[in-house]
Amino acid sequence: MFSKILVPTDFSEGNCIAIENFEKMNRMQVGEVVLLHVIDEVKLEEVMNGYSFFYNDEMRELKDIEAKLKAEAMKKLESRVEAIKQSFKTDNVKPVVKIGIPWKEIVKTADEEDVSLILLPSHGRLGFTHEFMGSTTIRVLKKATKPVLIIKTAKEVKE
Repeated sequence: MFSKILVPTDFSEGNCIAIENFEKMNRMQVGEVVLLHVIDEVKLEEVMNGYSFFYNDEMRELKDIEAKLKAEAMKKLESRVEAIKQSFKTDNVKPVVKIGIPWKEIVKTADEEDVSLILLPSHGRLGFTHEFMGSTTIRVLKKATKPVLIIKTAKEVKE
């Protein structure tokens, strides 16, 4: 039995495919799923790029935007809880939203939650199918102290 699985999600097609594929092959009971979404702080800072669009105070605006993004992400996670319960054959799903660098937050959350497995798609956003794995997946694989299961999400290219 997997006592606790960390399932990071970027709400992408690749992530959905990985969960579907895990559901098809998993025969073990799962105790709990930690469903994690990380709001990329680098992208958020790039959007702001030194500008305050609606406020006179850039930091106040950034905090307001972060709060709104976290609330929206939590809504998305909560809307998927029932499907995750079915896919992982568990009644315990914990949605979590963090702001940071995705791979770092995934590794940190895995340790904080003491998970028995990190489940990652080979690719989140499927636009870069020429790569072996996505950059977040590679970094998590290199830095994680917990076991990582990478599930292939792109169709194999036949040559």
